[in-house]
Amino acid sequence: MNMVNLIKFREKADYADGRETDLTGREADALYAPLEFLAAIGAEIVFVADVEANLISLEGTQWEQVAIVRYPSRALFFQMTQDEEFQARAIHKDAGVEKTLVMVTHLRAPITLPEGGDIPNPATEDDPPVAIAHLLAYNEIADYGPDSSEPERTGREAMSLYEQAGSGVAIEQGGGPLGWFDVEGVFIGDEREWDEFRINLFPSHAAFAAVVADPTRQAGQVHREAAIEDTYTTANQVFVNGLSEDGSGGGLPEVTDNGTGTLCATDATCEGQEADFCLSFEGAGFCTVTGCGAGTCEGDYLCCHDCADFAADLLPFEGSACLPSFAIAQVSAAQCTCD
Repeated sequence: MNMVNLIKFREKADYADGRETDLTGREADALYAPLEFLAAIGAEIVFVADVEANLISLEGTQWEQVAIVRYPSRALFFQMTQDEEFQARAIHKDAGVEKTLVMVTHLRAPITLPEGGDIPNPATEDDPPVAIAHLLAYNEIADYGPDSSEPERTGREAMSLYEQAGSGVAIEQGGGPLGWFDVEGVFIGDEREWDEFRINLFPSHAAFAAVVADPTRQAGQVHREAAIEDTYTTANQVFVNGLSEDGSGGGLPEVTDNGTGTLCATDATCEGQEADFCLSFEGAGFCTVTGCGAGTCEGDYLCCHDCADFAADLLPFEGSACLPSFAIAQVSAAQCTCD
């Protein structure tokens, strides 16, 4: 199952035990960062993005982060939540997060779209890719209004008509689904129920704007409005993307020539190679280079260093280490620099 998390941070951390702190909400949540507990049960962070803009929020909440964690089973998820050390760590999440919506979801089979030609609005240094996330609750019967001549159809059927109107221009602009999820239920939230969570990736903000402005897509907008009972739509800058084309998780990158990424439980496994430190999470870990610098880390690993003092004692390495993509967002939140 995939746990989809929408997060709004407190401006300043607020601990239930009344402790004094100068931490922001984001900084407190970074102290929570349960990487070792996730690794111990085979779970992985497959998507993390910061919200650039809340485009639609019928209820008004302004989300700040989107994260997705893939768990191998419900049993292992609940096993993790019963761990006393994990429960103790959660005090930082409670202190840092003002509001969260956590949903149990299932990734649909990947959607294969026809390939477009040269895209008119590719990414540039000033206009990077943007991920548009939609959380959707459908009307049981599409609501076109009292004066509509549209035949009766379900909300999902109306949404399908909108997709037919907009998919062509999205393809032309190089956009398409990154991950579409069916929502099974809400784990943490309010009384509302949701049906789908969608992430669509566009090569640039200009490409997304072109799709929004397209007359054919705008003509189909009437079906979208009739289909949807409730929604959040956010524009996001992606930091971790483990949603591969076949819908599987990202996991660790391939083992590099210097040994980084070799699975290990102790340093003994890593002896004899440059990556001689086992960054181990309760028996499950990987070999990495500590004391890394520019050019030290190979492949899809980055050297992370100069972490904030408040987080240093909680990190599973000292000074610096070569880390894979799934960890970058967490250690960056701890004010580490990842080259």
